[in-house]
Amino acid sequence: MEATVSTITRSTFKLIAVAATVAALTLAGGGVANAKTGGVPAIPLNNEQAGVPDTGASGFLSYNITGSEFCYRLEVRHLSAPVTVGHIHVGARNSKGAVVIPLEVGKGTDWTVSSCVAATPMVLEEIAANPRGYYVNVHSENYKAGEIRGQLK
Repeated sequence: MEATVSTITRSTFKLIAVAATVAALTLAGGGVANAKTGGVPAIPLNNEQAGVPDTGASGFLSYNITGSEFCYRLEVRHLSAPVTVGHIHVGARNSKGAVVIPLEVGKGTDWTVSSCVAATPMVLEEIAANPRGYYVNVHSENYKAGEIRGQLK
């Protein structure tokens, strides 16, 4: 009888340990449910661009630095006019900065692109060390300086 009680106790303990681990990962934001293509949580793009009214455009960027490449998935919806270019810029929130990585973009006003582009090791190291010092900017025919942007994380 003691062996049965001991087995039940071990089984119960294992079940509690698994449940506690799942709960901790869920509360901490970890686990498979929050994983996004590219290695970082999806970064929302909105009308943070100074001087641009809310056009209803939005998007998401997920990225990963792989060797000498910046690999990403960029989703854009409802631009006010067809896209012209997209870039990663150096710059804090609410500031403008130089282009450091040109991105491949889709066509039109709604699209998704997954790609990897070469970048200098120094730029990639700086993004990895301080992602909030960089932002993604998507430009359209109506807003040449950028219609939507989002700060990297």
